[in-house]
Amino acid sequence: MPDDDFVKAYRAAGIRAVNDLLSTRFGKSGPALMRTLDRMHDSGKWDVKFQYVHGQADFGVVIAYLGDD
Repeated sequence: MPDDDFVKAYRAAGIRAVNDLLSTRFGKSGPALMRTLDRMHDSGKWDVKFQYVHGQADFGVVIAYLGDD
């Protein structure tokens, strides 16, 4: 599954590790980060908080893992 690295990071060190991994891979913002956060959110396994500017999400962070622990 594509988010296995994120699940592993979560299980090893929690939500902060997931957000650190996202930042390492995709930077602090940008289209690649937003696409990944959208996919994570749409999977139903992750709760993501988005920041909107002019009606469009321009930043986000993972706030919870909702998958099976």
